Amino acid sequence: MQLVLRAAVALPALLLILLGAAFLVTPGLVMPELGLAATAPAGLSFMHGDVAGSLLLIGGLVGRAALKGDGLKLDIPIIWVGLLIIGRTIGLFTDPQGFETLRFLALDLGLMAIFLVARWKMRAAA
Repeated sequence: MQLVLRAAVALPALLLILLGAAFLVTPGLVMPELGLAATAPAGLSFMHGDVAGSLLLIGGLVGRAALKGDGLKLDIPIIWVGLLIIGRTIGLFTDPQGFETLRFLALDLGLMAIFLVARWKMRAAA
Protein backbone atom coordinates (compact mmCIF):
# COMPACT_ATOMS: atom_id res chain seq x y z
CA MET A 1 0.00 0.00 0.00
CA GLN A 2 2.81 2.42 0.87
CA LEU A 3 4.53 1.80 -2.45
CA VAL A 4 1.31 2.52 -4.35
CA LEU A 5 0.79 5.74 -2.39
CA ARG A 6 4.36 6.85 -3.02
CA ALA A 7 3.98 6.17 -6.75
CA ALA A 8 0.62 7.98 -6.83
CA VAL A 9 2.32 11.04 -5.30
CA ALA A 10 5.51 10.75 -7.36
CA LEU A 11 3.70 10.93 -10.70
CA PRO A 12 2.13 14.37 -10.10
CA ALA A 13 5.48 15.54 -8.69
CA LEU A 14 7.20 14.56 -11.91
CA LEU A 15 4.52 16.21 -14.04
CA LEU A 16 4.66 19.44 -12.02
CA ILE A 17 8.46 19.55 -12.28
CA LEU A 18 8.37 18.90 -16.03
CA LEU A 19 5.72 21.57 -16.55
CA GLY A 20 7.69 24.02 -14.40
CA ALA A 21 10.85 23.28 -16.38
CA ALA A 22 8.96 23.83 -19.63
CA PHE A 23 7.78 27.25 -18.43
CA LEU A 24 11.30 28.05 -17.28
CA VAL A 25 13.02 27.15 -20.54
CA THR A 26 10.43 27.54 -23.31
CA PRO A 27 7.24 29.20 -22.08
CA GLY A 28 6.33 30.23 -25.62
CA LEU A 29 5.87 26.58 -26.57
CA VAL A 30 3.76 25.66 -23.54
CA MET A 31 1.55 28.74 -23.37
CA PRO A 32 -0.51 28.26 -26.56
CA GLU A 33 -1.38 24.70 -25.49
CA LEU A 34 -2.87 26.14 -22.31
CA GLY A 35 -4.59 29.07 -23.99
CA LEU A 36 -2.06 31.59 -22.67
CA ALA A 37 -0.44 34.51 -24.46
CA ALA A 38 2.12 37.12 -23.44
CA THR A 39 1.48 40.46 -25.11
CA ALA A 40 4.40 42.21 -23.43
CA PRO A 41 7.87 41.25 -22.15
CA ALA A 42 6.50 41.24 -18.62
CA GLY A 43 4.18 38.36 -19.58
CA LEU A 44 7.05 36.11 -20.65
CA SER A 45 9.03 37.17 -17.60
CA PHE A 46 6.06 36.19 -15.43
CA MET A 47 5.97 32.76 -17.10
CA HIS A 48 9.74 32.26 -16.78
CA GLY A 49 9.80 33.36 -13.15
CA ASP A 50 6.55 33.20 -11.26
CA VAL A 51 4.83 30.30 -13.00
CA ALA A 52 7.98 28.19 -13.46
CA GLY A 53 9.20 28.88 -9.94
CA SER A 54 5.86 28.05 -8.36
CA LEU A 55 5.43 24.80 -10.29
CA LEU A 56 9.02 23.72 -9.61
CA LEU A 57 8.68 24.48 -5.89
CA ILE A 58 5.40 22.61 -5.48
CA GLY A 59 6.66 19.73 -7.62
CA GLY A 60 9.76 19.55 -5.45
CA LEU A 61 7.71 19.51 -2.24
CA VAL A 62 5.46 16.77 -3.61
CA GLY A 63 8.50 14.82 -4.79
CA ARG A 64 10.11 15.13 -1.35
CA ALA A 65 6.98 13.67 0.25
CA ALA A 66 7.01 10.77 -2.22
CA LEU A 67 10.72 10.05 -1.75
CA LYS A 68 10.49 10.15 2.04
CA GLY A 69 7.17 8.31 2.05
CA ASP A 70 5.85 10.92 4.46
CA GLY A 71 2.32 12.19 3.85
CA LEU A 72 2.78 14.87 6.51
CA LYS A 73 5.05 16.69 4.06
CA LEU A 74 2.07 17.31 1.77
CA ASP A 75 0.54 20.13 3.82
CA ILE A 76 1.78 22.97 1.59
CA PRO A 77 0.91 21.19 -1.68
CA ILE A 78 -2.58 20.50 -0.27
CA ILE A 79 -3.02 24.19 0.51
CA TRP A 80 -1.77 25.03 -3.00
CA VAL A 81 -4.28 22.69 -4.66
CA GLY A 82 -7.01 24.10 -2.42
CA LEU A 83 -6.20 27.58 -3.71
CA LEU A 84 -6.31 26.27 -7.28
CA ILE A 85 -9.74 24.79 -6.63
CA ILE A 86 -11.01 28.05 -5.13
CA GLY A 87 -9.69 30.06 -8.07
CA ARG A 88 -11.09 27.70 -10.68
CA THR A 89 -14.48 27.61 -8.95
CA ILE A 90 -14.64 31.40 -8.96
CA GLY A 91 -13.64 31.37 -12.63
CA LEU A 92 -16.46 28.97 -13.50
CA PHE A 93 -18.99 31.61 -12.57
CA THR A 94 -17.20 34.88 -13.33
CA ASP A 95 -15.19 34.21 -16.49
CA PRO A 96 -16.72 34.27 -19.96
CA GLN A 97 -17.28 30.64 -20.93
CA GLY A 98 -15.91 29.60 -17.54
CA PHE A 99 -17.48 26.18 -17.67
CA GLU A 100 -15.21 25.27 -20.59
CA THR A 101 -12.44 24.91 -17.99
CA LEU A 102 -14.33 22.37 -15.91
CA ARG A 103 -11.81 19.66 -16.87
CA PHE A 104 -9.06 21.58 -15.05
CA LEU A 105 -11.18 21.74 -11.92
CA ALA A 106 -11.73 17.98 -12.22
CA LEU A 107 -7.95 17.46 -12.45
CA ASP A 108 -7.41 19.61 -9.36
CA LEU A 109 -10.05 17.69 -7.43
CA GLY A 110 -8.37 14.42 -8.42
CA LEU A 111 -5.00 15.77 -7.34
CA MET A 112 -6.49 16.89 -4.03
CA ALA A 113 -7.94 13.42 -3.48
CA ILE A 114 -4.55 11.78 -4.11
CA PHE A 115 -2.77 14.19 -1.79
CA LEU A 116 -5.36 13.88 0.99
CA VAL A 117 -5.32 10.08 0.93
CA ALA A 118 -1.51 10.10 0.89
CA ARG A 119 -1.44 12.67 3.72
CA TRP A 120 -3.69 10.44 5.76
CA LYS A 121 -2.22 7.01 4.94
CA MET A 122 1.41 7.46 3.82
CA ARG A 123 3.82 7.26 6.73
CA ALA A 124 7.61 7.36 6.73
CA ALA A 125 9.44 4.41 8.21
CA ALA A 126 10.46 5.12 11.79
